[in-house]
Amino acid sequence: MITRIKATLISLLATFLFCSVNAQSVRTFAAMGYDDAIIHGISSSVSYFIKVKPNDNIDQSKLVLNIEASPVLNPANSFVIVMIKDAPVTTQRITVSHTDSSFHVEIPLNRGYLQPDGRFIKVKVSVKMSISDEYCKDIENPGVWLNIKNNSYLAANTQTAFTYQRSLKEALQEFSSIYTPAVADVNDITAGALVYTLLKQTATTNVYTGVYTDGDSSSLSGVLAGSIDKLPAIVRNELPPLEKGQGYIGLVHLPGAGFRTVLAVTGADIEGYKKAINTLASNRRLSSAFSEKVLISEAVPSAAIVDNQSPLVTTLESLGATPGLMEGIGSLKTKYVFSLTEFNAIPDRLIFHLESFFSVLKPEDRGFLNIYLNQNLVYNANLANRSNFIEDIDLKPYLLTKSNTLEVEYRFHPGSNVCKDGFGNFFAFINTKSSTLTFSGEKENKFYSFFNFPAEFRKVPTKIVVSPSLYNSNIVSSVGELIYQLNAPFNPNYSKLIVPPLVAADKTTMDDLSGFNVIALVNKNDSFVRNFHHLPVEFNQDFQL
Repeated sequence: MITRIKATLISLLATFLFCSVNAQSVRTFAAMGYDDAIIHGISSSVSYFIKVKPNDNIDQSKLVLNIEASPVLNPANSFVIVMIKDAPVTTQRITVSHTDSSFHVEIPLNRGYLQPDGRFIKVKVSVKMSISDEYCKDIENPGVWLNIKNNSYLAANTQTAFTYQRSLKEALQEFSSIYTPAVADVNDITAGALVYTLLKQTATTNVYTGVYTDGDSSSLSGVLAGSIDKLPAIVRNELPPLEKGQGYIGLVHLPGAGFRTVLAVTGADIEGYKKAINTLASNRRLSSAFSEKVLISEAVPSAAIVDNQSPLVTTLESLGATPGLMEGIGSLKTKYVFSLTEFNAIPDRLIFHLESFFSVLKPEDRGFLNIYLNQNLVYNANLANRSNFIEDIDLKPYLLTKSNTLEVEYRFHPGSNVCKDGFGNFFAFINTKSSTLTFSGEKENKFYSFFNFPAEFRKVPTKIVVSPSLYNSNIVSSVGELIYQLNAPFNPNYSKLIVPPLVAADKTTMDDLSGFNVIALVNKNDSFVRNFHHLPVEFNQDFQL
């Protein structure tokens, strides 16, 4: 029987109508990749693109913004405006106190708020704040602030009909568990590990790994990987006819009381099963298949390495940045996150090419551009007498860590007579398609540590060696985590994942491993361990790390 130790999985819904579902899904901004948005100054705005699932019933859903604000704000002059699809939907005064500085904005949603493709809701939160009776007196007052928390959330009810057609990859990533045969082999572990990697790319909870037997029926759920002769009979009997050498990835609707769906990764024979496994590594094929299933006649292994050509140029858009107009007074910031695994080394030179456009300053206005690398100010420019900034900025490689943040800040301060002459919002736009980071050269690396993982294993082909005695659901999650790390951060522009070949420790030799990096998941009593000398501990003795 299948043993579950995680939360119950909400079954994946098919693209046709079936029994009604009345469940609610809560997805936080943090799970969508957003940090807290802290606003300083009397006026500013923040934009969000909220991803919607195809079975979300938007007409019965709501968006909840959790906000903290300075307790000294003047409620008569301080308020929040929420716009959806570029139209205002609600305005709320900011009324907080020293004992309770939090408040909530709740917005009932409807289908009319969806973007044309039905996949996103565009939300813009604008604020206007002051402590005094006049905004002009608080332009540079540090006590004027507001924080939109990333525990804000979308609470969506599910429905039977779909609002848009999803790809097979999106269908697979609706699941949160993967099962492999109780008696597994290298193919089963590879298939399970690849599914684990795909699920973790979008998972908000832990991915569960378990095993199944031929007789399992009542408790089946999740993604099942295995050759066709190992799959439970109830799944095997619902598969379409498969030709010799043909692989299969797709939904399987199980018979019996209540609607149950699993996703099977299998093949007509071992050759077909391997084609299905190879297809799991193809982001392009999974993302472009808009159907419940694919029958696979051809698929090649994906053991590709990252081409570390120098210089390597990556756009802000490829780092996950979305274009957006920043507007307000005071500090307007946007943050970009990048990892050195993109380049696989510490570069000799790192150049930030920034292309941005902004409003022209009046004669008495003051405006500055600040660039921060890992919270260190590395560049400053005056924005007077210009309407754009298109320049290269040298960033200091010694400030780099494994994971890095690059912040672009515009600081705008109106002239000294604003209470008399009035003022308008400053705005700025960063072109994320043409703004780039260029990594050039590579610093010599004399000492190796976990700082070099996974970079060194992305530059040279790798094999993963596993002791047969460890073939179980735990090794599936372990190998899956390794493949996930080798491909993190995930870039949707890459057509294939890096998938090191998996080999059994009792069926490989050191000659077979020549020219490869090796990751070994082996039992301490496995004879394979004796191939290595100068180990950090003697594994045949009792030890503790």
